Amino acid sequence: MSQDDRYKDIIKREMAKLKKPVKLEVFTCKIKPSSGSLIRECMDCNQFMALLRIYEENSNGMLTIEELCIDDNPEFTKKYDISRVPTILFIDEEGREIIRYLAAPQGGEIQPFIQAIFAFAGAPNYYEATIKQNLDRIQPSTIKVMITETCPYCPQVSTIANNFAIASKGKIRTVIIDIMANPDIGQYYDAAGVPYTIINDQKTLVGMVGANEILRALIGGNIHVQY
Repeated sequence: MSQDDRYKDIIKREMAKLKKPVKLEVFTCKIKPSSGSLIRECMDCNQFMALLRIYEENSNGMLTIEELCIDDNPEFTKKYDISRVPTILFIDEEGREIIRYLAAPQGGEIQPFIQAIFAFAGAPNYYEATIKQNLDRIQPSTIKVMITETCPYCPQVSTIANNFAIASKGKIRTVIIDIMANPDIGQYYDAAGVPYTIINDQKTLVGMVGANEILRALIGGNIHVQY
């Protein structure tokens, strides 16, 4: 069995366990030729959407992937500041963006993505109690996690950041960025290695970091973390 087949088996097996409905928005880009039929402008979008359909088709109808063309949805695109495609958004019932993926959920990022889907659907979140206890001391924040598909440590950092965002009910937002697919972002933040975590474009955490380190960066300084 090939590596791709093994990954597909993981997705199929895990997504079959989803019990509550989840809807994700995925922005792609298309152009209309003279015939009026739609074709994709984004070269990566076909492969990206094919991957996401594997998640959707094996969820027993619980996961809905809504594909939106940025040209056909200008208001939505502007509201969520979509500047590149493909982009996945986890948007809650209040219309708040919780998680943004500028990365394909494949390879090592399969499990963090699946865990995010389940937590977003209401499954137990390991960090929920800790985030709730410290939420008053956290300003509205964005956690950007720079990753690559082959990084062995990135999935753990992605999982922590995603669960923080979901537990915060919108006060924390996570952006997962594959710097191989988005090299300009990696260069802008001078991400020489991964995982590379940035809090509010100010504090940088290099390498493998745990929940305590990320939470302290969100709170500020060496303030005691409540559990």
